[in-house]
Amino acid sequence: MNLPKAIAALPKWADTAAGRYHLTCVRIKADGRQAFAEATDGRRLCRLTWASEGPECEYYLDRKVLSKALKSVGVSDGGYFAGLNGEVTLYGRNTGQTIPKEEVERWPKIEEVLYPPSGQEQDIIATAALRDRARAVIKADPKAKPLAMDLEVGPVTVRLDAKYVRDMAETAIQCGYDEVRVQAKDPQSAVYFWNHTATHFESVIMPLAQD
Repeated sequence: MNLPKAIAALPKWADTAAGRYHLTCVRIKADGRQAFAEATDGRRLCRLTWASEGPECEYYLDRKVLSKALKSVGVSDGGYFAGLNGEVTLYGRNTGQTIPKEEVERWPKIEEVLYPPSGQEQDIIATAALRDRARAVIKADPKAKPLAMDLEVGPVTVRLDAKYVRDMAETAIQCGYDEVRVQAKDPQSAVYFWNHTATHFESVIMPLAQD
C-alpha cells in the first residue's frame, strides 16, 4: 500500500494519553480501491484519503511507534510504502521497519461528525497565512491556557485552539494545499476544513468556550 507524505503529520492528531477508544492510535483502512488514515483526540480529527489498490484491510498503529518508524525509514519522493501482512512494514528512502498493530475494541464513529451539514457558511483560507497566524499566537504567549485565536468564516467568528489550527494548516500544506475550504455554523459548533485532489484532506475542530 502506498502512503502519502502527509501521513507523518497524523500522529500529532492522536490523543497523548491512553484512555477511551484507544485514541492514541492512527487508524489505516483500505477497501481495495482507496485507503484512508485518520486520527483524533476527541476534540479534533483529521482524515487523509487516497487511491490505493490491494486487499481490504484495517490497522491501528500506536502514534509514537508510527511516528518514530516514519522518521526512521525516511520519506521518499513518492511518500512511503507499507507492506501489510498481519504487521505493517514501512518503507521509505532508507531501510524498512516493521511495527505491530494494536488491538482496538472501540473506535469513534468518525463518519457521523466528519462531514458538515448543508447550509453552513463557507469560506476559503490560505493555509500558509493561517499557519503563520496560529504560530504567532503561540509564540506570543506559549504558556497561555487556552491558546485561543479567532477565525472568521463568513459572518461567523469561532474561537479555536491555536495549536489545533497550526496542526491543521501544516497537515494541509503537507498534502500540497495552498488553500482549504472551511465551514462553520455558529461560534459553538464544529468547524470543518477540507480540500480534495490527489490526497483528500478533511478535518474537524471543536471550538473553545467563549465568554
